Amino acid sequence: MIELRAPLPSDVEALHPLVAGTGVADTLLWDGPASLDEYRRTWLIFVEEVARGGRQTFTIVETATGAVIGTAGLRPVAGSDAAPWFRADIGLFIGIPYQGRGYGTAAVRQLLDVGFGKLGLEKIEAAVFVGNVASRRIFEKNGFVLEGTIRKAVRKRGRLVDEWLLGIVREERVSA
Repeated sequence: MIELRAPLPSDVEALHPLVAGTGVADTLLWDGPASLDEYRRTWLIFVEEVARGGRQTFTIVETATGAVIGTAGLRPVAGSDAAPWFRADIGLFIGIPYQGRGYGTAAVRQLLDVGFGKLGLEKIEAAVFVGNVASRRIFEKNGFVLEGTIRKAVRKRGRLVDEWLLGIVREERVSA
């Protein structure tokens, strides 16, 4: 179905059209890249952070075709960023042509394996804009529970947006 692999500088060319100027950017904290060059610079920072053992960013690859279809990652939550982390949140995007095929659910399942296994985390969270039911379901299918709604949580394109906060702790994790 999919695999999570280390990000490569060459992934930028495949990822850029999946996020730039698309509805995908509407669901992210980030508004998407202003240009291919900006995205290339940002992506290289991610590649370097992964190489140093910091943020865990992955490229999502469709195994049947080898197509790069999105990104997924674990970021330390503020107050948890001193090594070793104990708590992280998930960032995820799947390009529109690949949505609705179970890839997001599979990516989150693999991130939970990394987070609770490799990293030894105690808790993993996800913040989803209120109304983005498809993304919320990805997390709920993986055992996350709704912990609450954060009102006026972020400013997105000049508008204050509410977020659902979902979470899962180590003891609740059911390995697939």
